[in-house]
Amino acid sequence: MEVGGFLIGFEGLELGKHNYKFLIDDSFFKDLEYSEIQEGRIVVDAVLTKSSSLMEMVLDFNGEVIVPCDLCGENLVHKIDFEESLVIKTGANQYQDDGLIILENGETEFNISHYLYESISLSLPSKRAHKHIDGEPRCDEELLTIINSQKDADNNDEIDPRWAELKKLK
Repeated sequence: MEVGGFLIGFEGLELGKHNYKFLIDDSFFKDLEYSEIQEGRIVVDAVLTKSSSLMEMVLDFNGEVIVPCDLCGENLVHKIDFEESLVIKTGANQYQDDGLIILENGETEFNISHYLYESISLSLPSKRAHKHIDGEPRCDEELLTIINSQKDADNNDEIDPRWAELKKLK
């Protein structure tokens, strides 16, 4: 995933703290073919601390994204507000895991765009639905009526007699 402005060159950096700011907006998400996030605007404040053996980066994410509601498919605004740490080291083999990235020896820069996208995606709840009021989702009523009527029609379909016999085995 190559997105401009997310490349961090660390070869010439002095030891100590370095501040970065990344803007993740609609163009970032549109460049990703597989993104379920449709739109968004997130500011990521990052502090990279370089030491002689490794680099640690603290990322502070603030903003919002638009994802489809799981119930009605309409746009749902989700607030993004979390902090995360990342350790970057160099080694013989390239490796990436939760909060740890090992770059091959000799690399002088790192594209952080994929890590930012993954962090945002993983911060989203697994079930995305409009907020509930009195136990009912605040989705578009007309759309939910259409969806539910389609479900009822699917449930009323006549069952193949072979499957009906299998249901008797319960």
